[in-house]
Amino acid sequence: MSLSVCFIYAAILYIRTKEQVWFLLTCFYSAFALGLAHWLLFLVLCSKSPKISPVSDLSWLAAISFLLLLQNVLSLPGESQYRPLLAWLAPAFSWIMCLFFFRWGHYFINILWAGLMGPCGYFALRGWLFGLRKSDVVHNHQHFHMSVMVFFLVEYCLWITSCYWTGNSLSNPYYWFDFLLTATLVSFVPTLKKAVAA
Repeated sequence: MSLSVCFIYAAILYIRTKEQVWFLLTCFYSAFALGLAHWLLFLVLCSKSPKISPVSDLSWLAAISFLLLLQNVLSLPGESQYRPLLAWLAPAFSWIMCLFFFRWGHYFINILWAGLMGPCGYFALRGWLFGLRKSDVVHNHQHFHMSVMVFFLVEYCLWITSCYWTGNSLSNPYYWFDFLLTATLVSFVPTLKKAVAA
């Protein structure tokens, strides 16, 4: 429900402003919601989570692709030439987790996830670190980069908990990370508004 509201709001902002960032955010929300709808439909009809779900995975991978494009469009002059060593932690972590998830998932899908989540985390860390070195106007971009970094970390926490915890009670940490992921996705709209207004 919250993703649908975010999708509609981002679409309205794009129609009003014709700015590319809102179009990309709309595409992100729509692709992410499509993957989630397929996953939930499978869960309702089959009473279990799919072990391998190419439709959901491809939709979510498309969403990450739109997020990467959005990060690229939002980058500031000089940011692409800035290559802090610390930002490489994100892709390194993604590839380590890729090897870890080989125990449960399909190799090709895991490689695709690492290939997209790594750069997503890299651009978020780089943008945040770049903002630390610049003026107050640039600091407004940092909020969006922080939201993406939280998304990156919470997504991985969600996947890890799904490997070790089962059950439908609220004692399962998966549900709490899922709630946090939803809040993070919602935060993309206000933080992007702040970055665009800068």
